[in-house]
Amino acid sequence: MEEAAEELGKAFDRVPDLYDTHRPGYPEEMIQEVLRFSNIPERGSILEIGCGTGQATKPFAERGYTMTCLDPGPNTAEKARQKFRHCPNIIIVTATFESWQAAQMYDLIIAATSFHWVTPGLRFTKSAEGLRPGGTLALLYNSHVAKDSGFFLEAQAIYDRIAPGLRAKKAKPSGSPATEAGMELFDKPVLKYYDWEKQFSAEDYVSHLATFSDHISLPGTQRDELFRELRALINSKYNGRVAKCYKSELVMYAKPATRFKA
Repeated sequence: MEEAAEELGKAFDRVPDLYDTHRPGYPEEMIQEVLRFSNIPERGSILEIGCGTGQATKPFAERGYTMTCLDPGPNTAEKARQKFRHCPNIIIVTATFESWQAAQMYDLIIAATSFHWVTPGLRFTKSAEGLRPGGTLALLYNSHVAKDSGFFLEAQAIYDRIAPGLRAKKAKPSGSPATEAGMELFDKPVLKYYDWEKQFSAEDYVSHLATFSDHISLPGTQRDELFRELRALINSKYNGRVAKCYKSELVMYAKPATRFKA
């Protein structure tokens, strides 16, 4: 699974500027809930797993928390490093969570649409080891909720013709498992959901798609044809705009304040 994370890092690492510009962040209400639930102290410490170019990093960094942020892609990590170069409280490390060795324990660990890439059987165990007693592991996810009508129905027909087997972006399971080794080290998880919407121009929408690993891996001519037709559809039939509806999921695990559970 570490190899899969490294390959993912390589895919995203090819488009750090697009990723930084066109990947959405997370609802403010979600960030507020993480802070409330974790009860992280002022100037508390955060470890972020798979920070990318810093979409989820920013709201925590702006609040003054000390953050160590891991990402396997050297270009995406460098993009984040440059973005937060004026923030002495932020350290960006080019590494997978599996290979990284903690030098301290943290008040909060966050993983924004990245925890599913970490090795099962290790991710909860290593997270628990890296948290102080009473600390919190917070998993943030964005899922696209697409109706099978309108633009997304027509877009799927384009996918079926040009890139068979590649689905138009729709909601996926969050990746937060029901049971897994290491989960017994935490209290029962708490789940929260947030519905929101983001508007895209035709150009911004295809640029957004260009940040997904399955689209990145398409042959260049095939990807160009797909994007050309999607762009034309948005401009010709949808007034140059498309709304993407999201359901964001927050899963929070508290480490017991006294000791690990047996």
